[in-house]
Amino acid sequence: MKVCHIINDLSRGGSESHLYSLVELQRENGHDVSVILLGKDLKFFFSLEDSFKELDIEIVRFNGPKKLQGFNPFSIFRSVRYLSKVKFDVIHSHSPRSDFLSYISNLLLPEKIRWVVTVHGKYGTYLEGNRFVDILRKYSISILVKIWLKADAVIAISKSIEDWMSDLNKTLKPNIIPYGIKIQERPSVDSSNDMKIGFMGRLNQNKGIEDLIDTFKELKNENSSDFINAKLAIAGVGIKAYEKRIKQVGDYKDIKFLGYVSDRGNFFNSINLFVFSSYSEGLGLVLLEAMSYGIICVSRNIEPMSDIIVDKENGYLFSSNEELKEIITLIKNISKKDKGSIVNNAIETIKNSYSIIHMYLQIEEVYSA
Repeated sequence: MKVCHIINDLSRGGSESHLYSLVELQRENGHDVSVILLGKDLKFFFSLEDSFKELDIEIVRFNGPKKLQGFNPFSIFRSVRYLSKVKFDVIHSHSPRSDFLSYISNLLLPEKIRWVVTVHGKYGTYLEGNRFVDILRKYSISILVKIWLKADAVIAISKSIEDWMSDLNKTLKPNIIPYGIKIQERPSVDSSNDMKIGFMGRLNQNKGIEDLIDTFKELKNENSSDFINAKLAIAGVGIKAYEKRIKQVGDYKDIKFLGYVSDRGNFFNSINLFVFSSYSEGLGLVLLEAMSYGIICVSRNIEPMSDIIVDKENGYLFSSNEELKEIITLIKNISKKDKGSIVNNAIETIKNSYSIIHMYLQIEEVYSA
């Protein structure tokens, strides 16, 4: 089968990492795979381009104006010419702009190609922006919904996204196929009394990092009865203005900003508690990764993370800073046996519901339907 994936760029994030895992399995199973990129990778973010090239696939990058990615007439022309020449069996788009490009390109092709869309997030629901941006987002989403209705198949990466799409338009009926994760090797459950807390993700207001920092500061108050011996490592990068702001808030003893971390395994193996404080996610790939490494995980109690974590069984959920503080204190004091039970349940969750092979086979069914 010849498959062409279309995505904005290869700056490492949840959708880009998912695409790499999918393409890797598609190549292993004999598919002829290409990737169209709408523009240059983001500055200060790790690019997955070299990893994709190692898979021996063709990468076509359109280097048009950043704000016109997907809408640039020259990119549309190149897309139509390329798709006509190679004659793919499936086009698979992975972002709103790539959805638009795929839709227009398919309209202009002499023979239509099966077109599959994956919706990786609840677009337009994030905290950043202003009134003008919010109006523009609302208008853009209404257009996007009409485009999705033209696709041959739509994939949502979580039940939460499916519900959001249904609220937009009841006739949207996506297939729910979560990201797939590999189980990692971890020597043993870390029973140290020292809390080594970690957060990983893009640094922006939506991630709730300031809540985590404020809670950590309270726990480090030596005059408080809740005092714990802990360190906090924050991995990730973002817009420079927000990075500067968050580093000022986090300019505190035992808080370390790591910047972009390319060796994710080394990061996860250096912590014994992962806190995912995000206010909105399509799925939360980094949370699944942390669980796969056998780390006790704490997440904000919102969908879809609350669909992944069953409170006090395979992790913990919090709704406020005070609850987060109580949970961290609780975890510090639970026995090694109880920690092991939480970790084992988390790994079983990954095996049973977020297996990378299960993800691949489900997408294959969508391609062939």
